[in-house]
Amino acid sequence: SKYTSKRGESPVFFRINNYMPNFLNPSSFVLTLDSQAYSGAEFTIQTMVLPDVTTEGAILNYKSIDVGRAGDKLAFGSFEISYLIDEDLLNYKEIFDWMKANVEANHSTTTSSDHYRDMTLTVMNSANNVTKQIKFVDAYPTSISSLPFDITTTDVEYLTAVVTFDYSYYQFI
Repeated sequence: SKYTSKRGESPVFFRINNYMPNFLNPSSFVLTLDSQAYSGAEFTIQTMVLPDVTTEGAILNYKSIDVGRAGDKLAFGSFEISYLIDEDLLNYKEIFDWMKANVEANHSTTTSSDHYRDMTLTVMNSANNVTKQIKFVDAYPTSISSLPFDITTTDVEYLTAVVTFDYSYYQFI
C-alpha cells in the first residue's frame, strides 16, 4: 500500500493537503482564569488534561434490526488541574471563596452569573507562540484538594492543589 513503509524504510506519515504538522508539546500551555476577588492571584499550572467529549448514538428501530445513528448531544467531562500554591495562599483562597460564594448563592433568592467564569487554555508551540486557545464557558469549581503540611520533610516540596471544574462546554477559539 502507498501508506505503509517497506522493511527498513522510514515510516510514511499521513499528510493533509501535503502539510506535515509539528507534534504538540504537552508542556507548553497557560490557563487564564478571570480572577475577580484577588487580582494578584496567579495560577502556575503543573498538570491538566483536556477533558473527554462523548456522545451517545441514537438507536433507530428498523424492521428487525436496530440501526445506529449519530448522537444529538455532546457530554463534556470534568476539567481537572493541579497548580502550585503561592505562599500567601491567594490562589487557593480564590478557588475556596469562589466555591463558598456558589454555595451561599444557592441558599439565597438571588441568582448571579458572577459564580460562573470563562477560562481560557492557551496552547503554545515549540517557539512559545500561541497556536490554539480553548475556552471553557461558564466554569465553576466543584472540588479542591487538601493541602498536606508536613514539618518532617527534609527537602522543600512546594505545595500543589488539585481543583476540578464543571462547565457548560468548551470551544476552540
